[in-house]
Amino acid sequence: MAVAFYPGCSHHALAEEYDRSARTICAHLQLELKEVEDWNCCGATAAHSLSPDLSLALNMRNLSQVKKMGLDEVITPCSGCFNRLKVAAHEIEHHPAALQNFAAMAQCELPSQVNVRHLLQFILEQYPSQQIESLVKKPLRGLKLAAYYGCLLTRPAAVVQFDDPEQPVALDGLMRSLGAQTVTWSHKAECCGGGFSASEPGIAGDLGGQILASAKDAGAEAIVAACPLCQMNLDSRQALGCDLPIVYFTQLMGLAFGYGWNEMRFSKLLTSPKPLLSRLGLL
Repeated sequence: MAVAFYPGCSHHALAEEYDRSARTICAHLQLELKEVEDWNCCGATAAHSLSPDLSLALNMRNLSQVKKMGLDEVITPCSGCFNRLKVAAHEIEHHPAALQNFAAMAQCELPSQVNVRHLLQFILEQYPSQQIESLVKKPLRGLKLAAYYGCLLTRPAAVVQFDDPEQPVALDGLMRSLGAQTVTWSHKAECCGGGFSASEPGIAGDLGGQILASAKDAGAEAIVAACPLCQMNLDSRQALGCDLPIVYFTQLMGLAFGYGWNEMRFSKLLTSPKPLLSRLGLL
């Protein structure tokens, strides 16, 4: 199976560990990722805040590039990118006549419908839990996780059409398929404040701190994330002394599938999960 892959601006630099682990587990699932040719930034968060028109045009061009590759579907590992691409695809589907100006702005043809899915969504919808379980070589027994979805992965519900917008469960289910345990907690779909990291770091620190404290209070030993912006924002807000590793779901999938510490790039995380994983015999 081959699908277009939109990495977003983080995956070739800041979130290299997410990119490497995602590509590794997709290859393990016999899924060929074809990176979108000549892709551009999706505009999250600044562009759609300052100019919704520009944000729409940027993603029309990205979807147009997917069509040029002869593909009708694109997946992305970033919740912000997923949200922006999905909104553009939704507008193309429902209001095509009103979008010609945006296509001109982006210097591209108005693309026909392209299906947009987050990497997590794609894996869960294409690979039944029984198939995931059959690939597990090292069950993540004893690992107590807080599954963190953030505010963009499931919202707005009418547009993204993935999981429950307030009480999502998809990531929890995937972690349980790997043998881990997930906690019930209050902040799984709360905003981490990532969009304020540069402009209002105090707000970002407060929101991120609340999430870390909630996860720890619920008994979690680590937080599992599905977005590079969320992961970095939470991992850099550990001032409360939480010291909770913030790991990517792809890293944990790779670990359960039999890949090692170096292959999954765990050392790239700011808060090392090595003491936790070593104590549980998972390394």
